[in-house]
Amino acid sequence: MSSFKYRLLGVLAVGVAASIWGTLGFFAKILYAEGVSFEALVAVRASIGWIAMLLFVLLARGAASLRVARRDFLFLVPLGLVGVGAFYLLYFFTVRESTVGTAAILLYSSPAFVSLLAWFFLREALGVLRVLALALTFGGIFLVVGGYDPAALEVGPLVLATGLLSGLTYGLYSIFGKPVAGRLDPAVILSYALGFGAVLLVLFALPTIDTLVGLSLGSYVLLFMLAVVHTSIAFGLYTAGLKRLEAGQAAIVATVEPVVAGAIGVVLLDERLAAPKVLGALLVLAGAALAQVRLEKASRREDVSPEAPSRPR
Repeated sequence: MSSFKYRLLGVLAVGVAASIWGTLGFFAKILYAEGVSFEALVAVRASIGWIAMLLFVLLARGAASLRVARRDFLFLVPLGLVGVGAFYLLYFFTVRESTVGTAAILLYSSPAFVSLLAWFFLREALGVLRVLALALTFGGIFLVVGGYDPAALEVGPLVLATGLLSGLTYGLYSIFGKPVAGRLDPAVILSYALGFGAVLLVLFALPTIDTLVGLSLGSYVLLFMLAVVHTSIAFGLYTAGLKRLEAGQAAIVATVEPVVAGAIGVVLLDERLAAPKVLGALLVLAGAALAQVRLEKASRREDVSPEAPSRPR
C-alpha cells in the first residue's frame, strides 16, 4: 500500500470516529426528551461500553493482557474517575442545558487546558504560538457564549463552567494516561478507565435510575448504540487512525466533530447559529489545532515518554 493511501485510511478512520462523536449530543437530546436523566444515560453508556471493551480485550488479547502492575493503578483509577466519570457527567449535563454545538465547542477548550497544565506542572515553556493558541481558544469561547452582549448570553455561568470543566477533565485523560501508555495496550487502558468510571457514574445515577424504566424499544436501542458504537467502535477507529497519523494530525482531523455537532444542531434541532458564534467556533478550532501541533513538536523535541492513549468520548 502506498504511503498516501496508508495515511488516507488514517484520515478516514479518525474522521469517521469524530463524526460519530459529533452525533452524541443529538441522540442525547432525544433520550432527554424521553425522560432519561443525564446521570442514568452516562452510567449506562460507561457500563455497557466497559463490558464491550472487556470482551474485546479478552477475545483479542487474552485474559493475561489485563494483568497490570500495582503502580499502574495510581494512574488508572484517577483516569477512570476523572477522565471518564467526571468528564461524562460534565459534558452530558452541558449538552442537556445548552445546544449540542455549544457543548462541543466548549469541550474543544481541552487542548488549551493541556497546554496550561503542561506549563504549570511540567514546566514546559508556553512560547508565542502556544500563547496564541490559548488566546484563539478563549477568545472564540467568548464569542460562542455571547460574552460580547452580557444581556443576551448564550449560556449561563453554571453551563459555561461545566462546559469548560468538561474540556479540562477531557484533557486530564491525557495527563493521567501518559505514564501508562508505554506499558499497556490502549484497549486495556480504556477497559480499566471505563470500569472505574462506570462505578462512579452508577453511584451518581442511583437516584434517577427509574428514568430508564418503561422506555420505548427505540430508546433502549439508542442507549446501547451510544455505549457500543459511540464508545467502543469509535475508539477503535480513532486508535486505528492514530497508527497511520501523528497524534497532532489526528487531533486536527478530529475537529470535524464540533462541525458535525453544530450542523446537526442547526438542521435537525433548529438551533440558532449567529455569525459571532460561527466566528468563535472557527477561532476555537484554530486554537485547538495550533495547540496540538505545538504539543506534538514539543514532545518530539524533548523525547519524552510515549504519547497518552486516545481519549474516550
